[in-house]
Amino acid sequence: MSHRFEPGEAVWVELCTPDPERVETFYRSLLGWTIRAERLGATTYRMCGVDGRDVAGISDAAALHGDRPRGWITYFAVDDITRSTRQAVALGGELVTPPRYLPAAGTGAAVVDPFGAAFGLYQGESRAGVQALNSVGALCWNELDTGEPAASVAYYRSLFGYTTRQRGDSPTTRPYTLLMLGDVPVAGVLELDNDWPNPIPSKWITYFAVASLDDAVARVAALGGQPTVGPVDSPHGRLHLVKDPGGHTLCLIQLEDGLRPDHDSLDPAVNR
Repeated sequence: MSHRFEPGEAVWVELCTPDPERVETFYRSLLGWTIRAERLGATTYRMCGVDGRDVAGISDAAALHGDRPRGWITYFAVDDITRSTRQAVALGGELVTPPRYLPAAGTGAAVVDPFGAAFGLYQGESRAGVQALNSVGALCWNELDTGEPAASVAYYRSLFGYTTRQRGDSPTTRPYTLLMLGDVPVAGVLELDNDWPNPIPSKWITYFAVASLDDAVARVAALGGQPTVGPVDSPHGRLHLVKDPGGHTLCLIQLEDGLRPDHDSLDPAVNR
């Protein structure tokens, strides 16, 4: 396997839902995914692909991640998952899925950060992670929406060694922080209004690229989902937050340029 993802990069995304069959139909139609079933212990893991490249997974909440519908989970690459899991908990996180070996893939774990956002850790072996970035139907960005931006940034900096940069061209009026590995932005942190008495739990948002935002948003409603916030003009293209039929939030964006740098090799043969 060719190592392509640096520790701290968002390497995989997975939808944890109580009704995988229902959302499977939605994502097939919305993003053009093909989906194949893989056995994972006593449950089925749905591997989602575009043009033969793995781009995401769908898991059954009844079997994984504490039997709770966690929604879209962002997984970050690590070199030593045992050490990183211990560190994530020592920094104030809650372990919900201990490290588990995934055949023909690697080892994964899931954690909830101190402010309620579920995320994953992944030590890739035969499967490095997603096999496409920035193309239609594929992952292009990961963003933490949080009412505790300073403390959240401190948590992830301690865990992954990020540096930070403030982005002055945020499409919202809220402050926006880029999490950096060297000079490369790997994720964003958007500050939410978190005034008492209605604190908003933090959440990792997965961005997927679409060919036409207007067409995609129209399909969301037709397929039983719900457009929520948008459209919003951003420096990288128009975007819209939506919910799938299970109520899980994601972001669709009509990319004008890549939010994340592409890696040298995205050949599926490299990762199998």
